[in-house]
Amino acid sequence: MKIFEANTEIYVGDKFDEIISKIKPKKAFIVTDSVMSKIGMTKKFENILIKKNIEYKIFDKVEVDPAFEIVNKALDKVIDFLPDIIVGIGGGSSLDTAKSIKYFIKKSNLHIPLIALPTTSGTGSEVTSYAVLTDKKNNIKIPLKDDEMIPEYAILDPELTKTLPKSVVADSGIDTLTHAIESYTCKGANFYTKVYALSAIRLIFKNLLRMYRDIKDEEARTEMAKASCIAGFAFEKSGLGINHSVAHAIGGKFHIAHGKINGIILPYVIRFNSEDKTTAQRYYEISKDLGFPANSIEEGAESLAVAVELLNKNLNLPSCVKDLAIDEEKYRNEIEFMSKSALEDICTSGNIREVNLEDFKKLFEKVYE
Repeated sequence: MKIFEANTEIYVGDKFDEIISKIKPKKAFIVTDSVMSKIGMTKKFENILIKKNIEYKIFDKVEVDPAFEIVNKALDKVIDFLPDIIVGIGGGSSLDTAKSIKYFIKKSNLHIPLIALPTTSGTGSEVTSYAVLTDKKNNIKIPLKDDEMIPEYAILDPELTKTLPKSVVADSGIDTLTHAIESYTCKGANFYTKVYALSAIRLIFKNLLRMYRDIKDEEARTEMAKASCIAGFAFEKSGLGINHSVAHAIGGKFHIAHGKINGIILPYVIRFNSEDKTTAQRYYEISKDLGFPANSIEEGAESLAVAVELLNKNLNLPSCVKDLAIDEEKYRNEIEFMSKSALEDICTSGNIREVNLEDFKKLFEKVYE
């Protein structure tokens, strides 16, 4: 990679007023979910818009695993309203919806800047060109990628994560770790992305359990917000691997939270990929940096898998797909379909170890129990 470019202005803290004063929009379109709206999470931002006499509308119909239908509904509202700015407030689903609106609106020759305010520390969606939408008809998740989706502004405000339930902290935090590890170990990794990815990994192992055990710990929340952001920045430039391909397939078919399924299968994928010497070397480098047992490449790779298993256990995450109460017969009947879906996933091309259909079938079998 000869050019390494940052496309998003990143702010830490309570900076919404500052950004709005800077860009001076006349109309704002807020994208969020019904929970954010009901608990009053958007009020703070609405009040700033009101104070500045900025007309705004709220679309709060975002669902978990947003479908194309939701994006189309929001698009209709945006076209009618024609805002100067889109404001995405929420977790990965809300930010992906806001980014998808930004992407599809360009077909009408409109470019509308986006302010992303993540309320979880997980997806890194506030700085990436990726969004994942659900095709409900076929029960699959479809990752989209286009530079048009990169938000112009991202605000990492720890106040927005201080009421998160433990389950969301766990799911989103382990999602961040998956992004960082895959970014470091994928085919497109380079010096710059490795620096960001490794920094994120250090922050996660230091702060995720702190945030999980005490949500009032503002320092831990701030550091996890940074970790999520720079992990997102790393994989935006490097790509990902088959951990995400498998997670997209299982999550789409059985409606499992993306972060949760990513974390559950991560130790299995580390061991599977460690059969490739180049990937095993990179897992070893991570373990070496973190001070895990790593007297050989093999030991270092295995140490990272064990460390993730221990972290999952402390976050009360299941150890295998079977523990998600997915019916075994239904799961096994879908392995062929999920394997083909994973093979075609955009993330698979980023995996250093070459993977064929039979490899995926075996991996789907293994992660079940």
